[in-house]
Amino acid sequence: MCAKECLSATTLSKKTSATLEAIEKGDTDKFFILKNNTPKAVLMSIDAFEAIEEEMEDLRLATLALARLQGFKLEKTLTHAEMMKKFDV
Repeated sequence: MCAKECLSATTLSKKTSATLEAIEKGDTDKFFILKNNTPKAVLMSIDAFEAIEEEMEDLRLATLALARLQGFKLEKTLTHAEMMKKFDV
């Protein structure tokens, strides 16, 4: 976190439009919002937020897949033919 990316809550309230414009134009990808010199929030573009959400979902699914693989037992699987027979297809 560098000083250029830090913004006090007071400054944000006074310069909201300029701050949002800086993010929209890509001058910066995020601002850390400080209150009493302590980070309290992060302000970022919706595109950056959605990218983070997608990455988190991908990681969640990868973790789930790895957990399922650990319990995988080949002897409990069915072949395609066995599935077709089981469901009368």
